[in-house]
Amino acid sequence: MKKWIAAVIIGGMFLLTGCGDQLSEEDLVNNGQAFEMQKVGDDLEASNFPMLNKEKFIPLTELKDDVKELLGDNYWPEVDLTKEELARRIGITEDMYVDFLAEKQVLDAHIDTMIIIQAKEAYVGAVEQALEDYRAAIIEENRDHPQNLGKAKASRMETIDNYVCFVQLGADTTVVADQGEEEIIAYCQEENERALYILEQDILEQLRD
Repeated sequence: MKKWIAAVIIGGMFLLTGCGDQLSEEDLVNNGQAFEMQKVGDDLEASNFPMLNKEKFIPLTELKDDVKELLGDNYWPEVDLTKEELARRIGITEDMYVDFLAEKQVLDAHIDTMIIIQAKEAYVGAVEQALEDYRAAIIEENRDHPQNLGKAKASRMETIDNYVCFVQLGADTTVVADQGEEEIIAYCQEENERALYILEQDILEQLRD
C-alpha cells in the first residue's frame, strides 16, 4: 500500500514538472518519500488526544487514591506538603499551577514522594524544570545513603497534557539492597512505572469525558 501511494505521488510530481524541467528518478523518489513522511508526521500530530477537554477539573485526590490502590502497602508517602512547602522545597509557586497534590513520608530521612501539578499552560515548562532541579538535589543529598540514592535515581517525571507528575517510590528496598545500586534502581523504577501508568490512564480518560 505504501509503495502504491509513493508511486502515485511520484507520478504526480513527474506530470507537474513538465517536459522541460524534469527531475531525475532519484530526486522524484526522495521527494515522494519526504512528502509521505511529512504527511505521516502531520497525521500523528493532528491525532494527539483530539478529544481532550482542556477545561475539565480532575480531583487530584482521586488520582492519588488509584495509585494507592494499585501499589497497596508499597505506597509510603503519607503527609501532604503545603503550598508554602512546595514553593520552598521545590520552587513551584502558587502562580504556576491551578491545583497540586504533593505527598512525602513523615521523616525527611525517608524519601518516597508523589507530586502531581496541574500546571497553568504557560508554566508547564517551568514546573518541569523545578521538578528536575528537585530530583537532582535529592540525588546529591543522598550520595552517602545507597538505598535512598537508588530510589532517587529511579524517580520519574511525566507530563500528561498540563499535568506534571513526579514519582519517587519503591517502598521497602531491603529485599534487593544486597544486590547493589543497580538492582535498587530497577526495583524502584518498576514501582514508578506502575504509578505513572495508572496516572496517565486516569488523566487521559477523564480529559476525554
